Amino acid sequence: MPTHYQAASEPSHFAQRFGIACDPEGSIVRPGEQGLFVRRPRADGVGQETPPERFQIAAGRWGLIPLFSKDGQDQLTHEARGETASAERNFYQPWKRGHRCVILADCLFQPGDTEDSIVRVSRADGEPLALAGLWNGWRSPAGQCVESFALLTLGAPEQPERRRTVILRDAWIDDWLHCPVEETAAYFRPYADDKLVREALPVSA
Repeated sequence: MPTHYQAASEPSHFAQRFGIACDPEGSIVRPGEQGLFVRRPRADGVGQETPPERFQIAAGRWGLIPLFSKDGQDQLTHEARGETASAERNFYQPWKRGHRCVILADCLFQPGDTEDSIVRVSRADGEPLALAGLWNGWRSPAGQCVESFALLTLGAPEQPERRRTVILRDAWIDDWLHCPVEETAAYFRPYADDKLVREALPVSA
């Protein structure tokens, strides 16, 4: 599971893939911090000032806030395990509602083999990673709608105790966002290792 990720920094990536005009900051995002995600427009029309487009960009907390949350401070909700998310209390409502999203990242960072190292993961072709996620809109006691998301993960075949973020192939992105709920798990497949670059770095990086 990544400890943090570098958000995509090029507006062209959002324009080419989703037809969305935005000015991304490309900042480092850690659990509990704000990041951008792309989804189908909300069915309730919240945040839509113009007729809905095919895709919508939103800013939300990395760490999904469940609908039943009392204060929005729930912990350990930044990862939704693909094998069990459909039945987990924190995630089953976004799952069954088809609240899927895509997080574009220039790279992500995972724990290394030693405590003083991390691994930077990026695409070999320089394009951004399309990370699969679930999103939710939570209504605070004050009536504010707070957006949030979680990254979906799978166990690594060679190291079951480690988790891999679900990375979508480019050709799957549209289908992932629009497929029926019962087809969600079909996209949980390991990304080809030969198309990724893994670079060990000191923790200070």
